[in-house]
Amino acid sequence: MSSSEVARAAMPPAPPAPGEDDIARLIAQLRAAATGDGGVDFPERALNEIATLLVQICGAKFDAGSRVQVLGDGGAVSATAVLVTVSAMMKASNLEIFELGMWQSWSGTR
Repeated sequence: MSSSEVARAAMPPAPPAPGEDDIARLIAQLRAAATGDGGVDFPERALNEIATLLVQICGAKFDAGSRVQVLGDGGAVSATAVLVTVSAMMKASNLEIFELGMWQSWSGTR
């Protein structure tokens, strides 16, 4: 048995992918948290983990050639909420607004 086969055998099996019902339940719970008190009491650690995972999913879809429309139509999110979130994400990633503009120009995503 090769070392890579030994390493794979020692790894726990991957959890099953969430089904549509699981995702619908999670969305309903998050929607309730966002509308009930505006999300003020939502645990910050959970918010960080969820946001990190969503960004990773969007990045993976982009790398696979998909251009995801992250926010739905209809103005469900205020411009202020978008700017606060994007600013916090850019600060956490040590990015400046200039770098965003350059990346959009070079990658053709505009």
